[in-house]
Amino acid sequence: MRRHRHNPNILQPRLGMDMARVGAASREQVRRLWHGSAARLLNWLLPERCRSCDAPGVPLCPACLGDWPRLPDERCAYCALPTAANGDCPVCALEAPPYDYCFTPFVYAAPLDAAISAWKFGDRLDWTRPLARAWMTAMGSQPPARPDCLIPVPLHAARLRERGFNQSELLARHWGRAYGIPVRGLVRRVRNTPHQVGMSRAARRENLRSAFRLRGIPPAHVAIVDDVLTTGSTLREIAHVLRSAGVERIDAWILARAI
Repeated sequence: MRRHRHNPNILQPRLGMDMARVGAASREQVRRLWHGSAARLLNWLLPERCRSCDAPGVPLCPACLGDWPRLPDERCAYCALPTAANGDCPVCALEAPPYDYCFTPFVYAAPLDAAISAWKFGDRLDWTRPLARAWMTAMGSQPPARPDCLIPVPLHAARLRERGFNQSELLARHWGRAYGIPVRGLVRRVRNTPHQVGMSRAARRENLRSAFRLRGIPPAHVAIVDDVLTTGSTLREIAHVLRSAGVERIDAWILARAI
């Protein structure tokens, strides 16, 4: 009987792939262990404290979160304004906006408004995590109507240089990581519009006319991310741009609703 000689080269590629998998898994375990240990050490050296009342242990304690005003369950599906019964508000019933649904749990009022103002205008970036997590706590462990991507409301380049960050993108990045949804900057602001604080609804619409343009091809279902919904002019203008590109469903993920 002929005896087949063993060829060691046959096993080398497979052995190499197995070792590569083991090496990758080991590196991932080391990375997780390192990050977990670093986080525990940081919490020991600098204990987490509530951003509102300075209580130790968490970035936002349950008592302070409970003080944030909530929207009632009976609210307009489009603009999130409270309604007498489930259904659209009179404005949206007459003229439905170009987006489909608004997911927002909070009212932009004290004490939440002070936290958002400190975050945006007072260089309090440490508010990012508690604000984003509060929205997730209100919405649940699963994202509402999972979109294909999150699109943060963009800032003009000049405004971004002035502020140093885009608060909508910070929220989108946090929610995207938590829910496993990609964040894509598919819309850019091409006009540096004046601040809209104090403007009427008509003035805001005129201020934002042709302020946004699409870059890239959007998927069929997207969610626009912003911190505060006031008149909805920004949301409408961006939704118009996305609709013109063929987007089938447009949701809005908003931290708080001004009433």
